[in-house]
Amino acid sequence: MVEDIKLVEEFWSNHPCGSDTGASKKRKEYFKEIERYRYSTIRSIMKDARFQAFRGKKVLEVGCGVGTDGRQFANNGAIYTGINVDDGSTTLAREAFELFSLPGTILKMNGERMEFQDNSFDHVYSFGVIHHTANPECVVKEMFRVCKPGGTFCVMLYNKSSVNYYFEIMFLRKIFRYLLMPSFAPGFISKVAGFDRDKLHRHREILLSEKMSSEKWISINTDGPDNPLSRVYSKKEAFDLFISSGFSDLRMYSRFFDKNHYGFLSKVISNDFADWVGNRLGWFRMVEGAKPLGTSEFS
Repeated sequence: MVEDIKLVEEFWSNHPCGSDTGASKKRKEYFKEIERYRYSTIRSIMKDARFQAFRGKKVLEVGCGVGTDGRQFANNGAIYTGINVDDGSTTLAREAFELFSLPGTILKMNGERMEFQDNSFDHVYSFGVIHHTANPECVVKEMFRVCKPGGTFCVMLYNKSSVNYYFEIMFLRKIFRYLLMPSFAPGFISKVAGFDRDKLHRHREILLSEKMSSEKWISINTDGPDNPLSRVYSKKEAFDLFISSGFSDLRMYSRFFDKNHYGFLSKVISNDFADWVGNRLGWFRMVEGAKPLGTSEFS
């Protein structure tokens, strides 16, 4: 298991989340392309993040990436602060806020050791970040510490009880990895199924050169072949993570079945069916809750 935060920092600095979904050389249009792709692919975010619900409230986003969700909070009147552990994402997020003339604070900061005072924020938001940290328990404790009593949180974790985990990662990909062994395979599979050729080449290199631990297998099959760390959470594991830090009123639900993972078959899978599967066996485990009133600090 990776314990060095530097590996995580370097990976996301070189691969800011979503940065490859924009192609325009015009910078504002580039960020708009990222935004359109994000909300057309993950259609549930707009509803679940409740961007419009925090006008005048202090919102902290732990792992704000290139600032796409952060801009929605700011556009809807939140007093927004976003943090990233890496330079690359932080630079892009700051650029986006400046280009769109939005108020907000973007900081490079390790979520395991936040530099904020206790009880600073009304709402803490983190979408797909905590499962990439070396010490997720520390991040959640810090979220609890900086959240005001009565404040709320919304977090997305990768869901172990999902089609993505049991069917794609632990079944299909373990079978299909043998198809990658011939040298011609990445190019052939890319042409036939539409998958990224470079990523297939890199997966092949890793499969041929390394003994694969279960942790490594999960990591390279979530956010790219060079992703150093990803975790998946069962309902109990997610519950324990947040309840042990002091949060209460927990609510969990699943979201997101990515039909694009199925190549040419994605054309025959409707959005309605994808959403139906996502709401039952989706890759995203959404966790919401609150810091109890009368709580001044973590103890």
